[in-house]
Amino acid sequence: MRIAIVDLNNFSRYPTLSVGQIAAILRQAGHEVTVISPFAVGVGSYRRVTRPHALGYYESVLRHATAVSGVQAVRALRRKLAAARSPARARAQAATLAEVQGVLDRGTDLLLISAYSMYREVCGAIAAEAARRGVPVVVGGPMFGMPEIAAHWLDLPGMSGVFAGEAEGHLLDLVDSVMGGGHAVPGLATPDRPDLVPAAPFADFDALPFPDYADFPWDRYPNRIVPMMTGRGCGWGVCTFCSDVRTSAGRTFRSRSFAHVRDEMAWQSRRHRTGIFTFLDLKLNSDLAVWHGLIDEAQSVVPGCEWTASVHVQTNGETGLGSEALKAARRAGLSRITTGLESAAQGVLNAMGRGTTAEALSRFVRHASEAGISVRMTSILGYPGETAEDVRLTARFLADHRPYIDRVVVNRLAIVGDTPLGQAIRRSPERYPQIGALAPNLETGLIDHENATFRSPGHLPAVLQMLHEVYRINRKPLKGASLTFEGVM
Repeated sequence: MRIAIVDLNNFSRYPTLSVGQIAAILRQAGHEVTVISPFAVGVGSYRRVTRPHALGYYESVLRHATAVSGVQAVRALRRKLAAARSPARARAQAATLAEVQGVLDRGTDLLLISAYSMYREVCGAIAAEAARRGVPVVVGGPMFGMPEIAAHWLDLPGMSGVFAGEAEGHLLDLVDSVMGGGHAVPGLATPDRPDLVPAAPFADFDALPFPDYADFPWDRYPNRIVPMMTGRGCGWGVCTFCSDVRTSAGRTFRSRSFAHVRDEMAWQSRRHRTGIFTFLDLKLNSDLAVWHGLIDEAQSVVPGCEWTASVHVQTNGETGLGSEALKAARRAGLSRITTGLESAAQGVLNAMGRGTTAEALSRFVRHASEAGISVRMTSILGYPGETAEDVRLTARFLADHRPYIDRVVVNRLAIVGDTPLGQAIRRSPERYPQIGALAPNLETGLIDHENATFRSPGHLPAVLQMLHEVYRINRKPLKGASLTFEGVM
């Protein structure tokens, strides 16, 4: 059977792991697979944080001020401008639509689309075009575990099905059902069977073929980076704001064997002539056997390899992130590491369920930097109960640790309904007086809201202080191997 996969995730630095995995499973079963990558035909993607320009601080201030403005017209204009510049809009995806039309003209039996929620307009155009040719279309993505979003997408004319959950165990059955069988498949909602129950988390990773990235535009990527994942979910998994552990691939923690990870590293390195890897695990130190396996064997598996990963710094239990372990990780090729700061105020960290302290994070960034690993951190502004002093504490943490941190990503609080925070706000709104005017947004999967935290006394000056420290850190030029991963995570 001829199956085309449309990759609307459109990463600009490396292939899409989930699409490569689907392609490998289908090819192993004997299907003829085509992958449509918008990046290959010049479609832009969302930018990751890179070194800001000389006026970057003022740009960040303007972005923040307009995002939290109490004037509705200002926020509406900001949203309108962002939408006009979005690579997700149908006009920006004209080349993608042309590629899909070309595949349909040449003949295909089924279209599978991998997409985030912001790509609904483009998916609607693809589904309509496919319907005119009598070709079924099924879309999958991380947000479809929310029934209201799945139903919203299933309403698109020409949409044959919406899939939620992890597809590996049901993919071939899904193809048979959509192509005529019509039988129920776990995780699949269709116009005839609109009720959706996400497919259960998949666990037998070692039985899967390695992801197939042969179709991706390797010549367009700045570096030949192979994406890998050693496990799904998060070994911590209780941060109240985190939607990753509630979406398709994040539910419960499951790990591959290190032997399977090691074999894939060697195979992908040979196939794509590279030794650069990005590990996409939510928390690579969730399975310490895999973490220490990489530290012990990565260089013998792929000599000279460089890799990047995200980890979680917690205060209870062994984390594998001590000073000596980090030095060994650097010798094993770990050149850039990401962890969540979120806030340096202990009250906010506790409310978030982070399981860490500013002191533990301080030790980690110092040890990682001293080991020669470039450190990237994330932060969140506007968590319920956050005060101006809390923001100033975070600003001071960044100032004190400027020599040890190379990049900081600042996010304003986003609320997803299925997260513990989203559920708590809807269940007991009186406990969160700062958060109001809740309105589910089916286009983004978020809960639109008003956050009075941003307009509390002294909050804006504290944010400006923090943004200035972020700017000073992010202006630092990266050096050596860490430069390979600029803009990657």
